[in-house]
Amino acid sequence: MVLALRDGGDEPRGRMALEELCRIYWKPIYSYARYQGLSPADAEDLTQSFFGFALEKDLFTTADAALGKMRNYLLTAFGRHIKHWQRQAATLKRGGGKEILSIEASQAEDALEIDPSDERTPESVYQRMCALRIIEAAVDQLAAEQQAAGKQQQFESLRPRLDPTMAVSGSDAELAAQLGMTHDAVRQAISRLRRRFREIMREMVAGTLSAPTDEAIQEELASLRNALLG
Repeated sequence: MVLALRDGGDEPRGRMALEELCRIYWKPIYSYARYQGLSPADAEDLTQSFFGFALEKDLFTTADAALGKMRNYLLTAFGRHIKHWQRQAATLKRGGGKEILSIEASQAEDALEIDPSDERTPESVYQRMCALRIIEAAVDQLAAEQQAAGKQQQFESLRPRLDPTMAVSGSDAELAAQLGMTHDAVRQAISRLRRRFREIMREMVAGTLSAPTDEAIQEELASLRNALLG
């Protein structure tokens, strides 16, 4: 859909896809900048200006879908963006006069734990953040579906069983008692949600590949899993 926007096709859907892409990858890009040694203010400015180019179509004017995966393409493009900023030898005006997305940089900063002894590379941090953000986006989509089906309260109770960023407390039996369900019914509900979650993840990953074959999707899911596990 992003490429359709570039080629002058379905512009409304392409614009929506591009904005969703910015929402998913904002934190990974910001994290990469911070692990490159940039200050929070400079990292925010660079991230905002980078996605500003994306939203103005500049980023994808010469993009070739055959060059690789979306997340790797963005990382390469952002690396060039940083070098261009460094050559300018001046800090960009904070915010650039334009708010690209309603994302608080403080939220992205809170997700980081930069330790001088941390041996991870900026690239590995970026890849892990990409995996986390795609998972979060998939869980959020599942949550919206459950809310539309009138199952929001049940989903919020079951969500820790799906979302790796949340801590699981209590046993399935305790959860069943809390929801007024049988133990078997809770297990079936969790199984259905996990199945739908996997379907959403496959759909999201397929949308970032130029040739979303089953093999390519499985390979990308394995890459995200490896990045998440470090």
